[in-house]
Amino acid sequence: MRRFAYCKVVLATSLMWVLVDVFLLLYFSECNKCDDKKERSLLPALRGDAKVGTG
Repeated sequence: MRRFAYCKVVLATSLMWVLVDVFLLLYFSECNKCDDKKERSLLPALRGDAKVGTG
């Protein structure tokens, strides 16, 4: 039973560190500082603003 408790603690701390790493990568990402501000979301495609057949 003690082994299961240790496993839960290891998994919880690992998940916490993964979330911290993802936050830091997104916060300090170079893409946030791009000079050309391109819209990178899916919203234009969902609205139908995207050009169909280009490519």
